[in-house]
Amino acid sequence: MNRKKVKFGETSKEQDELAGLVEQGVKVATSSLKFFQDEGLSVPTSIGDKWAIENSLGELICLVEVTAVCYQTFSKIDETFAIAEGDGSFDRWYSIHSVYYSHLLNKYKQELTDQTILECVYFKKSEEQ
Repeated sequence: MNRKKVKFGETSKEQDELAGLVEQGVKVATSSLKFFQDEGLSVPTSIGDKWAIENSLGELICLVEVTAVCYQTFSKIDETFAIAEGDGSFDRWYSIHSVYYSHLLNKYKQELTDQTILECVYFKKSEEQ
């Protein structure tokens, strides 16, 4: 079966840390900018999608299956989702993602606002090899 290879984070350190959190079952969600789907730069995630989570070296850490997908404005992200993303608290999630998403959007002359739409994805570890 074809699986999407996924590395969370930008730096090697972040990729290794976040892959470890997925492996431990701490990180069970992720978000992305819907803007990229609207621009044809990425495709929407679907329930049942399978991802191969990799570390910074491209090594397989674990497999996950998408269990839920929803769209939410940046201002509606809550503590529960922030913790599911593996960030520990809403304040830490907000601090990380406001900078990260602003940086990404600035490349396209866009601005992060409270109304920016995020694709919020929940997943679970899969035993399937």
